[in-house]
Amino acid sequence: MKLLSVKQARSIWLMYLVDLNPRGLNLFTLIPQIITKYNFQLYPTKPEELDIGKDTREIKFSAGSFQKDQQHNIGFDLTIYNDGLMVDTRSSTDDSDVIIDEFLNWLSTAGLVPYQDVLRSKLYVSELWVQTDKSLNTLNPKLESFAKRVTSLIVGHEYHPIAFETSGITFWTDPTVGNPPGAFRFERLIDVPFSENRYYSAAPLQTNIHLEMLEEFESILSS
Repeated sequence: MKLLSVKQARSIWLMYLVDLNPRGLNLFTLIPQIITKYNFQLYPTKPEELDIGKDTREIKFSAGSFQKDQQHNIGFDLTIYNDGLMVDTRSSTDDSDVIIDEFLNWLSTAGLVPYQDVLRSKLYVSELWVQTDKSLNTLNPKLESFAKRVTSLIVGHEYHPIAFETSGITFWTDPTVGNPPGAFRFERLIDVPFSENRYYSAAPLQTNIHLEMLEEFESILSS
């Protein structure tokens, strides 16, 4: 499985923001510092955009920069909710985690409670573009036969010859489970020729684990 690029690497850390600020410090004074520290290009500019819990559900800072090391400056978006924080990068969920960790540790120097004392859980969303020459038809020989049968039933199409093929597979949890995680998806990219073997995959996993599972999935297609 060849990684082409990371579409999204999202880390979500759940915690009640009121627990971070039990002394009721005025956090609005930190907004200019946040913008400067991470060089955000898009950010709230009106007072009503900063009042989570009334008309505003989130505070979003976009197109920021995080200097991971001398060679890597990571672009990211930060979204603050009343029950947690979310960071999106296009590198990895590990990087997204590092950014949230650094941000919350920096906030603790302003008088907030260490996040480790109030962190409830972490969630992840990984979206990747990948390439493989393995066919989903190999999951079951009957799938190829079924696809050929569907193809044979299409008549009078302007662009004959055409051929249907198994193009995606999705794993879900029971939707009746409270707050279910996202699906694990593997499907051909839309509007891309089959010959390019390009796929989109999404998973509620950390990026590195997502890649490991795709390698395992590819081995299944090869067997």
